[in-house]
Amino acid sequence: MKRFLALFALLPLMALLAGCAGYTRGSSVPKDLRAVHLAAFENGTLYPMAGATVTEQIARALIDDGTFSLTDYDSATLRVQGVVSDPVTRAVAFDQSNRLVPDEFRMVLSAKIYAFDARTGEALINGKTFTGETLMLTMNDYQTGVMNYLPRAAKQIADRVLEELHSLGTR
Repeated sequence: MKRFLALFALLPLMALLAGCAGYTRGSSVPKDLRAVHLAAFENGTLYPMAGATVTEQIARALIDDGTFSLTDYDSATLRVQGVVSDPVTRAVAFDQSNRLVPDEFRMVLSAKIYAFDARTGEALINGKTFTGETLMLTMNDYQTGVMNYLPRAAKQIADRVLEELHSLGTR
C-alpha cells in the first residue's frame, strides 16, 4: 500500500518531466548568423520618427531575446534593414457629442524587411512586409495620436521580424 501511495505521489512529477522530454535549450538559428547589423530603417512616412521607432523596437526585441547580438556593419554575419510605410488608419469610433468626428482609429503600420547573409550576400528575407496594428485614440489631434501609438504598432512588427529571424534556423 505504501508503494502505491509513493507512486501516486510521484505521478505529477513524472508528468511534468515527460512534458519536457522534447524541449531543447537554445536556438535553431545557426551560430554563424547571430551577429546582426541593424541599419536605421528608411522612413517612407510623413511622420519624422517612424523609421527610428521601428528600428528601436527591433533592436530591443533582438537584445531582449538573447539569441542575436547587435554589432557593427563589418563584424556582422547577418544584416537587417527595412523601409517603413505610411500607417493606414480607419475610423472605428466617433465623438459622442459630434458623430461626424472620429476619435478612435485602427492603425496598421507596415515595414518591408530585408535580411542578408553578410558573408555570401544571399537574401534571407527579401522585401517581406510585416505589419503591426493598434487602436489609436486621437482626442481630436490625429497627428499626435499617430505619433503616440507608433511604438505599439512598431513593437508588433519587431516581434514578427524576430520570429522570422528565428525561422532562419529551420530553412
